[in-house]
Amino acid sequence: MTERPFRFRLERVHDIRRQRERGAQEDLAAALGRQAGGEAALGQVDATIEDARERFRGVASGGGDLQSATELAESHAYLERLAGRRSVAVRDLNASREEVGRRRQELEAAARERQALDRLRDRRRAEHERDIARGESTQLDELAIAGHRRRQA
Repeated sequence: MTERPFRFRLERVHDIRRQRERGAQEDLAAALGRQAGGEAALGQVDATIEDARERFRGVASGGGDLQSATELAESHAYLERLAGRRSVAVRDLNASREEVGRRRQELEAAARERQALDRLRDRRRAEHERDIARGESTQLDELAIAGHRRRQA
């Protein structure tokens, strides 16, 4: 009773699918890192804007002399630059979120493809094991019949 080993003919394809899934996981992790960086950058810009507003509230309420008016204009220009920086940070964060969504979809697709091959391999292995068991059963039956005939003779 020699048992032939199980061999899944699509094992190389399965390996490629596993590698693709691992690559998709790494891409998603990198995209999540970029998203976290974008969220941190936006938080920093928001904190800077809030600090600047607090500082410049004192200038605005300090009186009406020429120096205060100049400082008020400068603070307004600075706040406008910060607002522009904030809009860039929001745009970058939205792009990062979209990328995370795409990467997550790619990972899900890669996982589905790999899982389909996993299920196929499992079915093929079960068929192989049934064939082996059937062959062993047939051989045992033949041995039992031969033994019975010898005892009968």
